[in-house]
Parts: sequence; structure tokens; C-alpha cells
Amino acid sequence: MRHKILAFILVCLVVARRLDFASPGLAATIAWIVVGAFACVVGALVLARILVRVPRWVGVCLCALVLILGAKSVPHRQESKLNLYIWSAYLAPDTLPEFEKRHGVKVSFDTYDSNEAILAKLQAGNVDYDLVVPSDYMVEILIRENLLAELDKGALKNLKNIDPAFLDKPYDPGNRYSVPYFWGTTGFGYRKDKVPGVIDSWKVLWDPKYRDRITMLDDMRENFSAALHSLGYSSNTTSTAEIQQAKELLMKQKPLLKSYNSGNFHEMLLSGDAWLVQGFNGQVAKAMKENPNIGYCLPKEGCTISFDNLCIPRNAPHRELALLFMDYVMEAEVAAKLVNACYYSTPNRECVPQVSAHIRENSAIFPARENLAHTELIHDVGRAVEAYDAAWTEIKSR
Repeated sequence: MRHKILAFILVCLVVARRLDFASPGLAATIAWIVVGAFACVVGALVLARILVRVPRWVGVCLCALVLILGAKSVPHRQESKLNLYIWSAYLAPDTLPEFEKRHGVKVSFDTYDSNEAILAKLQAGNVDYDLVVPSDYMVEILIRENLLAELDKGALKNLKNIDPAFLDKPYDPGNRYSVPYFWGTTGFGYRKDKVPGVIDSWKVLWDPKYRDRITMLDDMRENFSAALHSLGYSSNTTSTAEIQQAKELLMKQKPLLKSYNSGNFHEMLLSGDAWLVQGFNGQVAKAMKENPNIGYCLPKEGCTISFDNLCIPRNAPHRELALLFMDYVMEAEVAAKLVNACYYSTPNRECVPQVSAHIRENSAIFPARENLAHTELIHDVGRAVEAYDAAWTEIKSR
């Protein structure tokens, strides 16, 4: 009988250990506590029975030792914490507090201003982010580099709220690794009271009379997209000659720039420090709300459209929490609050009726379909990225 009980204890501990490796979240912690505690108690009883012929004080001491060692084998539940790496201005004021309150967890977050920053962090391998929010082409690269975890879509009951038009994109067929969060365009904002006339072309960002009043994003691919579209080329060209022409155009522009800025360019528009800013539609739209003299242009030569996505890094320590957060932000009410706060377009069709009317009617945020005819997704350009990197390094170093 003793052998059967001891064998059962061993099996329980092995099962608990396997659960711990397979799912290091709350469920596994509970399994460890329950199974470990049961094993400790049964083990103590068995040991007490074995020791009936030894002095009572020896038996008591040994039983206590079993309980203490058994308790130490059950790990203390660490505080649950979700670590988020996300674009700046991509959360509503109550997005994180409400999630923390609902699930009894803590959320910390860091921000970045380019997709390449995500790639560098994950390639370094010394970070513990549970969720990242890369754009379309970067999702493609992260998948290729084996830096993302496949999603358990069974845990995403609110995925049904996403418009199918935003699913199954070429950068992640079947959405095995990503779910859409926001989408938007990259054009430029301008001061109507400082830049007169018809504003419909990238070329105005190369006009010498606006020297020191122009900013460009601190983003390699977006800079090259603007230059390539100005030249009549694709954002995704792999032609060395075309990349070289775009580099020369950006070098010509650099003396006119106030700065490369991916963070507060919209604030510079508001203050008048800048009159022309390459930027993301959502941040420019926020400035438009505060000042009617600010406009947003989708250039006639073409510009980029982007889909930003929630993804779980392959080495994420809290995958279950990450899935909970992904499902949470796909709730219609939560998604609507995000749009109302961040001024970016949403793939969540169920939340649109809850979005403020002035946002739904803002063409910078929800452009008419015909105005998107000349937009282009940025794609992974493979080995050609080396030519882009070399050209961008040369531009920034001068």
C-alpha cells in the first residue's frame, strides 16, 4: 500500500512539473499548489505510519521536515505582470487601469518610434515583453526570423468583432501570429495659414522657402517611401538605382529640415515650430481638432497605408495574460474608447457605432475609399534592406 501511495505522489509531482513547463501561467501555478500540497500531506501521513515504532518526537520532526521541504517545492505565485511594447499615443487613458482592475494584474509598457526598434529588441533576446505592436511588413520579418509565437485563437472570442477585410493579409496568412489593432496612413500635416495654395504633393516638403519648418519621421522606410513616391517609384522597390535616387533626394532635403521626429510632430504643428510634417494620420488629426488651420494631405503621388498588429514574442513569459489583453482590446466598448482617444482607424466593425461622430466624419481618420487608391503597404524587401540601411546611415550621418 505504501508503495502505491508513494508512486501516486511521484506521478502527481511529475504531472505538476509538466504543467509548469507547458503553461507557466496562473493555471500551472494553481496546479502546483494543489498537487504539491496534496502530495506533502499524503507523504507526511505515510511517513508517520512508517515511523510508528520510532520515538514520537522523531516522527513529529521528520513529518514537519517533509511538510517544509514539500512546501518549498511549490513555487510562490509571482505577481502577474503584463509587459507591453507599443507605439506612443496608442492607448486610451483607462485601457490599462481597467484591464488591471478586471484581472488583478499589473501592466507596464515601453514605447518606440519605429518598427526597426521592435526588431532590434527581439533579436537582442534580453527583453521580457509579452506583447508587441508591429506594422504589417515587420510582422512578416518577425515571422521569418522565428521571433513570434503562434496564437491560440480559441482564447480570442472577440476576434469575431474584426472586419474580415482586415484579416488574412499577405504578411500573415490566416492570422497565425497577429491580430489587427489600428490602421492608418502616412501623409503629411500642414499649417493652412503658413503654407498657402493647393497642397496635394510631396514636393512641398522639398520647397526651400519652408527651410527649418519641415520635419520628417525618424523612420527609414517611411522616409524612403516619401522620396520613392515623389520619383514615381514603389515604396517596396528592390532596385539599387531607384534606392540611390531616393537617397539623393533625401540628402537634398536634409538641410531644409528642422528635425527627424516620430513623436511630437503634431505638437510642433500646433505650436508653429513646424509648418509641414510627415506624419501618421491619427496624430495629425488630433492637432486638427485643436486648430482648424491644420490640414492633412494624402499626396497624389501615393503614400503608405499601414496595419498595426498585436503579436506575442516567442519568448514571452506571460502568454496567457497577453491573450487576455488581446481579447480585451477587441471588445467593442474598449476598441471604441481607443479610437476616441487615439484618433486612428479601427478594424473593429462592432465598435464603430460607439465612436464619436466627429471622429467618424473626419476624413483624415476614416478616409473615403477612393482617397486610398494611391496608398501602398510597405513589404519586407528581403536582402534589398541592406541597400536601404546603408543609404539611411549615410543620410543620418551627414
